[in-house]
Amino acid sequence: MPITMQQVLAEIDKDEPDYEALALLGPEALPHLQLIVEANDPLKSSKAVYAASLIGGAGAAEVLRKAADHHDPQVRIAVAQGLQNLSAAAPTDLVMKSLNDPDAGVRKLALITAGKLNRTDLKERVKAIAQGDPEEHLRKAASIAVKKLEAR
Repeated sequence: MPITMQQVLAEIDKDEPDYEALALLGPEALPHLQLIVEANDPLKSSKAVYAASLIGGAGAAEVLRKAADHHDPQVRIAVAQGLQNLSAAAPTDLVMKSLNDPDAGVRKLALITAGKLNRTDLKERVKAIAQGDPEEHLRKAASIAVKKLEAR
């Protein structure tokens, strides 16, 4: 039976969505989640982004890619967090975009994600943040991430 927008919204509209239930809807829910991301409701959009990241796969990566350009940092923070769920399938360019985001909150989550993904192609950018980010707490977080990247 096809997944409907009503099924997706039934979870997204909750204060605390059941993300496990959303993930179980599978890839058929991704087009609906994409529409929610494109709507002008940052709270629902961020929930939709996270749900897509739990579903995973190429379709989920595309939902996150489009959400990475959202005007609201709350949604972009969900992207940076969600990239951890995509794990090995997380597009490097999308992680890099989050590391370069103008919002400090997005960069903070992207640093955590970069540390967890443990990719050498992110190490130089993380080092640059450690040396020159305008936010001191991000420089410290980046230093920790660099140590993790170098220890593995």
